[in-house]
Amino acid sequence: MKLPRFLIIGAMKAGTTTLYRDLLANPAVYMPQEKEPNNLCSDEVLTERGLRDYSSLFAAMRGEQVGGEASTNYTKIPMFAGVPERARRVLGEDVRLIYVLREPISRAISHHAHALTTGYTAERDFNIDVRRLEQYLDFSRYAMQASAWLDVFGPERVMLVRFESFVGDRRGTVERVSRFIGVEPRADLVDESAVHNKTSERVRNVGPLRVVTASRPYKRFIRPLLSPEVRTRLRRMVLPKAEIHPIGPTPETIEWMIERLEPDTARLASLMGQSGPVWDVEKVRSKYASQKV
Repeated sequence: MKLPRFLIIGAMKAGTTTLYRDLLANPAVYMPQEKEPNNLCSDEVLTERGLRDYSSLFAAMRGEQVGGEASTNYTKIPMFAGVPERARRVLGEDVRLIYVLREPISRAISHHAHALTTGYTAERDFNIDVRRLEQYLDFSRYAMQASAWLDVFGPERVMLVRFESFVGDRRGTVERVSRFIGVEPRADLVDESAVHNKTSERVRNVGPLRVVTASRPYKRFIRPLLSPEVRTRLRRMVLPKAEIHPIGPTPETIEWMIERLEPDTARLASLMGQSGPVWDVEKVRSKYASQKV
């Protein structure tokens, strides 16, 4: 039975789609055309049928290729619990895990813009939504999310990648990740000019097409035949561009978030073996100082 040997487990809005595409450019890597399959989010994967469905994503993988998949729901505690334990039961203890971490305030703000464009929230004001939905902070509590995986697999199986380092050195990061998952790096195939899944470039999946793309037959039989590039071009051709006008955070909200995230960010520095903070809080304050309600 063909199954992945590595997982990109998150974080949401932290460049995972770009990393997925960069790794997919390497012929030695096989990843399903379906990003975010999320099979390990449910106990269904532990059943005979569920395991068969998961394995079917890798049916076309050649014997010499290293298989992987990317699902950011794998680091969304408490929304999805028990994922590391399922991963160990299904994939064994040798699976490699890549967790991309973005400065947590910026990640949460991008998360809100994404939710607004996709219809998961109708609240334009980030200052209200971030206090209403705990997930904006929970998904930025990287130490909490990573610890669930570290407790099950140990630090030698989990690679923490700073988003800022990734965008600053795409090819270098892809080389390091490639070696970590056990393939010969082909950073020369990385198109550094391509940035994927930017919220500002999203389109609105509305009308009959949304019904079609959400259907099981489409996901199982049609979508796997279309490359990510083809799907992106088709969406941009037939769907309207998402008009997003979120109300950004005030300095007071930034301080509120910093205070609530501080225990986790301090713990993250320890997990990453850093004596100082992972991100410069003063730069974060300065970045959002001019935001108005």
